[in-house]
Amino acid sequence: MPGPDRPVSPHPTRLRLTGLAGTTLMALGGYGSGALPGVASGHRGDPAPWPYWLGLAAWFAGLVVLAVAWWRLGASASRPDPRPVPLRWLLVTGALWAVPLLFAPPVGSRDVYAYACQGALWLDGVDPYAIGVADGGCPWTAAVPSLWWDTTTPYGPLAIVLAGGVVALARLVATTTAEQLLAATFLFRALALLGAVLLACYLPRLARACGASPATATWLALLSPLAAVHVVGGAHNDAVMVGLVVAALAVACGSGPGWAWGSVPRSARSGLPLTGRAAEAHVGCRPHARGRGAAWARLLVAGMVVGLAVAVKATAVVAVPFVALLAVVGLTGERPIGDPLAGERPADFGNGVPGGRKPTSVIAAWRSTSRGGRMLVASVALAGAVTAGAATFAAVTVAAGLDTGWLDALPATGRMVQWTSLPTGLGMAAGYLLRALGWPEAFDPAVATARTLGVAVLVAASVALVVRAWRAGGGPPVGARRAMVTSCGLTFGAVTLLSPVFYPWYALATVGVLAATLDGRWRRPLAGAVLAMSFLVLPDGLGLASRTKLPGALCDVALVVALTVLAVRHRRRSRPGRSRRAADSAAAGPDPTPTRPGRIGRVSVRGGGATGRRYRRSGLAARPGAPARPRSRG
Repeated sequence: MPGPDRPVSPHPTRLRLTGLAGTTLMALGGYGSGALPGVASGHRGDPAPWPYWLGLAAWFAGLVVLAVAWWRLGASASRPDPRPVPLRWLLVTGALWAVPLLFAPPVGSRDVYAYACQGALWLDGVDPYAIGVADGGCPWTAAVPSLWWDTTTPYGPLAIVLAGGVVALARLVATTTAEQLLAATFLFRALALLGAVLLACYLPRLARACGASPATATWLALLSPLAAVHVVGGAHNDAVMVGLVVAALAVACGSGPGWAWGSVPRSARSGLPLTGRAAEAHVGCRPHARGRGAAWARLLVAGMVVGLAVAVKATAVVAVPFVALLAVVGLTGERPIGDPLAGERPADFGNGVPGGRKPTSVIAAWRSTSRGGRMLVASVALAGAVTAGAATFAAVTVAAGLDTGWLDALPATGRMVQWTSLPTGLGMAAGYLLRALGWPEAFDPAVATARTLGVAVLVAASVALVVRAWRAGGGPPVGARRAMVTSCGLTFGAVTLLSPVFYPWYALATVGVLAATLDGRWRRPLAGAVLAMSFLVLPDGLGLASRTKLPGALCDVALVVALTVLAVRHRRRSRPGRSRRAADSAAAGPDPTPTRPGRIGRVSVRGGGATGRRYRRSGLAARPGAPARPRSRG
């Protein structure tokens, strides 16, 4: 109850207004330094005029103000309080912050002009997978960076269809090409906001299914400066892809429209959802649809949604195995774990409780199946998800009259050599070293070799994360879903960091998925990374990485060295404990007392008959070979 020591704090309205002031400054600065049609001032060889520098100063000032307001709002949203910040209040705040950027020119990137050209080519009967925007005769080619004039489209067929629809609507409402481009820019922002709406609908449901705070997830994924710059300001189609991926994961968990899971456990003091063992002990999973047929239906729907996401951008294929594994948890027959008020625990239901009741939890259902049976269910679920996604992708491709030519355009995105990609940065550092030693021609081979090794590490990390998600399926349902979604987000992060090219908006998928699972100590590092990525690109689309190649490459080397040192220290810190436990077990010898699963202690009877004394060895503190303690029969 609120009292003098815990006063009721009002909603942080001042932070809402502060963030609004920040986005207003950013919008005003975009008119001087944004990605206006034509060649941006920051890209010219001559010095930029004073309006550009004035707009750049306003942009960075507004971005700093927004970052401070967002950071402090996150602390208010996650702090245990008698009156926590409501989820609806956060969503309204994010919408309010986005309003000024809706009326600003494109900022952070010029990709929106490339989207318009690709849609115009498709409408005019030109295959954007075969011809670049310059050769195709796009009227807005001058607004597209010259690096991509002759490059074919690397996006999926749904992205091309959406771009064509935007351009068709722009041609209906405007007459001149300049007015059509302006109308197309606003319409592409509407598409990006549609992806944000999908994220706002399904991210809280996915967070609840994983035992995380929906308010914290929404704050991290939707209200961040990264989302403000690259979803609202840049109008990237990554927003639509992320919204579809999160929707697919939520549907695979059973958290779709009409979601009727059991009541999510909340703290009586803070009102926030419980996490970890507390949630596993209290929450019962009650799917909103009955029977395994409904679980298969959810799997197929989730696969179709993933197919739509892949039809927007190819990186969404990462989510396919995790959608299948999440559906497997529902296919094993989830039932309520138990009533904590009656003293029932998940461990009791996993091994049967007194009275002869059969196990009813997903833990027991999962463990009662043989390893081969579990593998069979997972294989069938994966096949179902892949089939549904492939059929959806093929239907969109055929309806658009396109083919798979976008696969040929994917390697062309590697033309940019920037240190923001970790393998590319390491290759650049090696190339600079070889150049200093007298082999300047070795720079390009060093970068190519590092990128190849990065792709190999990416494949190995992805396989390891899928295996980790598979092994997590034997745990409680909340923990299993949390581990699977976390593995999915980490796989997106590996794709983002280890790919040959990295742009800040590529991280939207990683942040959007991980936001549904990360609470506590990992929330702050992820939020810090989000803030750092928000400052990597200037408002005119010129990346700071292109101006800081040598320092950035050295930073990548320092980062890899620091991570290696931390990993070695962690391994050395954990090794003495394992060695000591192994030595104690070897010295004690084998324990003849059998262990009964699901019981805290071990009971042995000595002396035989009715006069024998019972001894109990504590399962919490005792180790094999430790002396037994007598327990009274009273």
